[in-house]
Amino acid sequence: MDSDDLLDRVSGRPVSGTVGRALTGQYILLPERGSAEAGRRPLGTGEYYVDKRGRSDRAESDQVTVEAVLAIGRIVATLTARQASLAELADIHPLVDGAAAMKALSRQPLEEAIEEHLPFLRSVCFRPVSRLRPINRLVPVPRARRITPQTVMRLAAHSEDWASLRPDGVRPDRVLSPEREVNLDLYENRVAVHLVDQLWRYLTARMAQIRDIKGMFSDVERYIDDVSSRPWQQSSLRLWHLLAQFVEQEEWDARASLRLQELEKLRSAVSALRRSPLWNGVNRRAELGTSLRATNLLIGEDRFRHVAELWQQWMATRTRFISDDGEFSRGQDWCRGYECYVAVLLLRAFDEVGGQPADQSVLARGAVPVNYRYRGSDVTLRWGEDGVLVIERDETVVLRVVPLPHPLTDSRLRAPVLDELAMLNVQPPIEPTLVLYPGGREERQELPQSVRLQAFEAPGAPAPGKDGTPLWKIPISPLEIDSVTRLGRGLRFVLEQPRLSGYPYQVLIGTGVDTDFVSRIPWLSMGTNGLIVTRVPADHEIAAARAMVLAQRRDTSRFQQRGTNSTAVEALWEEVGRAVKQTVALTRCPRCGAESASPDRALQIRGDGQFRCSCGQCGGIWEGRRCRTCLRLYPILESSALVDAGSTDGDYLDRHFATDLLAAPCWVRARVFICPRCAVCGNAEGESQCARCSDGSATAGQERGGRQSRTSD
Repeated sequence: MDSDDLLDRVSGRPVSGTVGRALTGQYILLPERGSAEAGRRPLGTGEYYVDKRGRSDRAESDQVTVEAVLAIGRIVATLTARQASLAELADIHPLVDGAAAMKALSRQPLEEAIEEHLPFLRSVCFRPVSRLRPINRLVPVPRARRITPQTVMRLAAHSEDWASLRPDGVRPDRVLSPEREVNLDLYENRVAVHLVDQLWRYLTARMAQIRDIKGMFSDVERYIDDVSSRPWQQSSLRLWHLLAQFVEQEEWDARASLRLQELEKLRSAVSALRRSPLWNGVNRRAELGTSLRATNLLIGEDRFRHVAELWQQWMATRTRFISDDGEFSRGQDWCRGYECYVAVLLLRAFDEVGGQPADQSVLARGAVPVNYRYRGSDVTLRWGEDGVLVIERDETVVLRVVPLPHPLTDSRLRAPVLDELAMLNVQPPIEPTLVLYPGGREERQELPQSVRLQAFEAPGAPAPGKDGTPLWKIPISPLEIDSVTRLGRGLRFVLEQPRLSGYPYQVLIGTGVDTDFVSRIPWLSMGTNGLIVTRVPADHEIAAARAMVLAQRRDTSRFQQRGTNSTAVEALWEEVGRAVKQTVALTRCPRCGAESASPDRALQIRGDGQFRCSCGQCGGIWEGRRCRTCLRLYPILESSALVDAGSTDGDYLDRHFATDLLAAPCWVRARVFICPRCAVCGNAEGESQCARCSDGSATAGQERGGRQSRTSD
């Protein structure tokens, strides 16, 4: 297809070059273009390019995830059609609802069919039907039963098979003797073995679904303990309502445990068939297709008739999610539903970190931006025509949130996951971009540690060796309540990082203004590019400084050939006032949002010139750090949670820090943090190194960070 018609949603730019294998939902038809070809059907404006070669079957066959996401998408579409408020959209349940959970926990038709037909399948595997196949085998002469013309031809051509040469001929040592061999590699037996393999895969996936649902309850219990220990100022009413819905459904946990036991027993019975004589007696790689051939055994033999019925039930399970509108419409519905699901998660994350809707705005695709108030500043959220949600502050893009409905970690293998992660960075984005893709905890845990860190890196917690591309990836799932918290943690960093990374704030000095007064003001000093505000001044100190600054005004003097500097002096004082407000804003708690009653006491200046603040309401402690590698500033938020020297990956941060984190901590020392810019840990050159810092990619990150700092300087 014409690649110029497509937009790369990750980079936000038109596609350059030919579109080959593509991730599901990565490309969309540009609104200003006409149409483009996707397979046999032309794309319409705003439709997704869904490449069959790049699509994962699990994104469509995972019943719980698909139905939950599509249900959320239908609710969002209904509310946006009637111009619902942000509060109504934020109240949408972002997890699996009761109907979907009960449907997933109930016994499926294929499972009932397995229980019914499994005895006959077991009989076929351990007492298979076979045929005798004639073969010629080279055997010693005493073991030969009879000879054939092939025996004589072989003996005449191979003297190594002679025992001795006689005057009238030869005395043979080995001869080719016809025998009959039992052959199990029949079409019907191949069907039975292929069915055993597919049923084992199905039961394994079903057990993973049940474990995910069961894991929600342990996550909810952990989250209730975490939230209940926080001060009341941090508690979210919507979050409590969300947790209350699960507490009321305690029978889900019991039913999930029971179904898990039943499925484990059923899978064990199927696994036993993988050790049967038939398992190693047939070609398991043979292509069988989807439709069974009507053979005598599959129709007339009772055992194989049951195998054929089980095959048909398995095929019905594979194709039941294909809608009547066809494969293309199914892909479009999945992409749009996932987009709506991400919008709901983002609204929940705003609520989790303390964002408040500024008015009764309506969030809808392609509509005007909605307004938020966050920590005393104005933030806008826009849902673009390309399905990307953009967060802006002061007309500057803070973060682009890209819903990517492609399960990047579905293969659970290192090479395929790295290949798909590389496809995201074909055109690196210029603006900060966060990709949200569907993925479960079990998938990530099976990946190598280095790949797992790349597949789950949020703003503030980059992977080792990360380059300067502002691109992060976060897995989300309607089966994990931590999806809200991990998105909120990344959102908190991008919103707080500009406010907490500018100390000390610079004040430019205009021409014609003397700076002799600076030495008489204790909270001002000379910096590299002008004045800097070193601490929060008291009211009387501000009044005294204002008098000193305004005293630098002078009138026009023709004799001295100089003009008035009143405008420059007044501008200087305005800049000083702005820097003072920014310094006072450092004392606003990034955890609970409380403003300090005594900013001059809350702000402490460390010996290295950076600040340290504490909150009297929630007990939070935050400060500024300077990276030793790239020399850039970044904020940190201390926590009482412990760190694990084994692996402090994204899931660990979810469990132990929730949203109460800015920069990620070191895996060994909780007081040391990882630079969000160059991804180098502050303990990388220390004696107690962990698996993260000892990797070769960490050294590459240090070199890149040093080059970037020198370039920026």
